[in-house]
Amino acid sequence: MRADPGKTRSPQAGARVRRFELGAACLAAALALSLSVGCLAQAGTAPAATAATANPAAIAFPAGYTRWTHIKSGLITSAHAAFPRFGGLHHVYANPAALQGLRGGAYPDGAVLVYDLFETRDNAGIVDQGPRRHIDVMVKDSARFQASGGWGYAEFAAGERSDRLKGAERDGCAACHATRRAHGDVFSEWGNAGEADASS
Repeated sequence: MRADPGKTRSPQAGARVRRFELGAACLAAALALSLSVGCLAQAGTAPAATAATANPAAIAFPAGYTRWTHIKSGLITSAHAAFPRFGGLHHVYANPAALQGLRGGAYPDGAVLVYDLFETRDNAGIVDQGPRRHIDVMVKDSARFQASGGWGYAEFAAGERSDRLKGAERDGCAACHATRRAHGDVFSEWGNAGEADASS
């Protein structure tokens, strides 16, 4: 019969084993703590994931678009079928690349158009601009949006910076704009494009 090693170990040897086990446990705990702190520190300094990095087809909010060229404004009243979703006063803005398309019909990659929609207020016969409802954005990128005619679509609720369109809604945008294929899939036309100072 084999002797039990635990029974034959001297008290000094047992103490050494316990100190070793305690030291190993402390070392493991210290290592785990340092890894946790390191991960937290890295998380605090690493750049936050953006919609564009999480989804390569995501469209970023077009910061500064109100300083682009104003193309037109329009008023959609309750007499129009689109009133429930698009009723109100809207302004259309184009970045420099979109201006090329509005002039010649061929929109280069990088073209961006913004449809800025507001509620209206009737003030004794004067229609005033009310609070913003949302902005719709079209971005031309032939590689990213090949399946939708080269255009990507997004919609941002007032005060928000995240696209709220779902897949089916985005497909609906593409299908509707495809009816304007002869005009580069764009509904807006630049009425004053021929004016000498139209782009200033």
